This record gives sequence, C-alpha cells and structure tokens, in this order.
Amino acid sequence: MMKLAAGFLLLLLEVRLLPVTPLLAEETSSASSPGSPLTSTEYERFFALLTPTWKAETTCRLRATHGCRNPTLVQLDQYENHGLVPDGAVCSDLPYASWFESFCQFAQYRCSNHVYYAKVRKNLNSIPSPHVEGLGDSTPSCGLHRHCMNVIHPYT
Repeated sequence: MMKLAAGFLLLLLEVRLLPVTPLLAEETSSASSPGSPLTSTEYERFFALLTPTWKAETTCRLRATHGCRNPTLVQLDQYENHGLVPDGAVCSDLPYASWFESFCQFAQYRCSNHVYYAKVRKNLNSIPSPHVEGLGDSTPSCGLHRHCMNVIHPYT
C-alpha cells in the first residue's frame, strides 16, 4: 500500500505538479520569490492535484510514516513555497492556528487535523524563531501572534 501511495506522489511530482499556464501579472511579482507561499491562483492549481480528499490523505500518510525530510515530500513542500521550504516560523490562513514554528509543523498540523487545504500566508514581518537567544520564551498562542494576525486591528 505504501509503495502505491509513494508511486502516486511521485507521479504528481513527475508531471511537475501543476500544468504550465501563464501567470497573471499580479502573480509574477515578488510573491514568487523562493520561500514565499503560493498565490491564491497557484494554491487553487496546487490543491486541485490533491483533490479528492483521498489524494491529500495519501500524502499525509506518507508524511506520518516518513516525516518531513522524505525526499519526495521535500519536493512537494518546496513546490508549495516557490522552490524553497522556509526556515523558521510560518503563518497560516487558519484563524484558530495562525502561527507555526516551522513549515513541517504546519504541514503535520494540516494533516493531523484534516484541514488538508489550509494555506501558508505571507508573514507581515520576518519572524524569528521563538528559541532565538535573548527572546526568552516568546512562543505566541496560535492565532495571537501579531505577525500572523488574520484581522488587522487599527490600534496595533
């Protein structure tokens, strides 16, 4: 069964995941720099390959059994981030869990909570890892990290 699942994921990667289509002018900006999340249109195409849900579940089973460092999953994660998996914290579009220490943690959360089509969002500012010396224990509560806020408050 795992061989079949791995073969499915490899097939996705072999066809370069998404069909080559011209990007809109708004999508060719700095948003496509290495390590940045996909645009909304790119995510639509990306998630289309993981639909129906059993395809996303297959990818999640591979992640659960092989971890984030599996070469096939690394390629998938790189694709989702314009060729480079980001170092450090990432933001998501989930209102109740908007901040994760790493892309791997986000991907595992997405799988374990069956929110297969959650997206990484661009950080409003560069976020250092909470374990950087001098910051102490500044791990924010999910959804409350000011760099990942889903709603911008006028008084912040």
